[in-house]
Amino acid sequence: FATGYVEGEFTLVAPVAVAQVAEISVSRGDRVPAGVLLATMETRDAEIALAEADANLARAQSALTDLLQGARPEEINVIVANLSAAQARLAEATRQRDRLIGLADRGVASDAQRDDAETAVQVADASVAQIEAQLSVARLPARPNAIAQAQAAVHAAEAARDRADWALGQRALSLSIPVTVVDVIRQPGEIAGPSAPVLSVLGDGAVKLRLYVPEPSFARIHVGDMLDVHCDGCAPGITARITYVSDEPEFTPPVIYSLENRQTLVYLVEAAPVGGDLKPGQIVDVALPGGTE
Repeated sequence: FATGYVEGEFTLVAPVAVAQVAEISVSRGDRVPAGVLLATMETRDAEIALAEADANLARAQSALTDLLQGARPEEINVIVANLSAAQARLAEATRQRDRLIGLADRGVASDAQRDDAETAVQVADASVAQIEAQLSVARLPARPNAIAQAQAAVHAAEAARDRADWALGQRALSLSIPVTVVDVIRQPGEIAGPSAPVLSVLGDGAVKLRLYVPEPSFARIHVGDMLDVHCDGCAPGITARITYVSDEPEFTPPVIYSLENRQTLVYLVEAAPVGGDLKPGQIVDVALPGGTE
């Protein structure tokens, strides 16, 4: 029916940022469980960035706390002391006024002295009211706009800190699936990055079949159809599901796989194996269930 080969869908393991490779924890051919450390990148620069982000966050939080608390305790203590002195002056002015009113009633003090004493009480009372207002203002937090701006600065600093912490964590390379190490591309001391991977690995079942179907058989297959798979040394009962069918017969099979038909146009078909333990590079023959190869 058709002949083809097994192609591996390899994963390239690379850091998200350019950094020097510090350590490779695996070797070519190793079978690595999920979550196990594969490689470690240099972390010093990322640690410095995290420390800087921590300091910026602490500074932003301190500024917000200062705005929410109002004036410093020392400043408030000065205002409280001034208020106590003003209240004492008011009490003394009130006592003097009351004494002069009594003297004026007996004719000992003049009306002018009594009026001056009354004015002194009013001035002292106004001074107390003014200082009380100053104390109330000092105990208030900053203006709402200033507080909102400080809160936004804290949120930005928190985000920057989280980003720096995440970037540091990304210097340890691992995968969430079990894999086999196919190749160690870069060694400790070399520079790696998003376009310069450290390792090439192959996950379990991360293979597909690339099949070359001649035109007479092409009309019999569709995406989703099951195929029986046969190869040298493979256990019986391996199947595959068709996942892709080319639109036009524009592919010719590689010479190594089909010497006698290398000039014949065929359709490329891809299929995902179901079960079995196929390896990249294996040559396979496929057939429709119940049909012939």
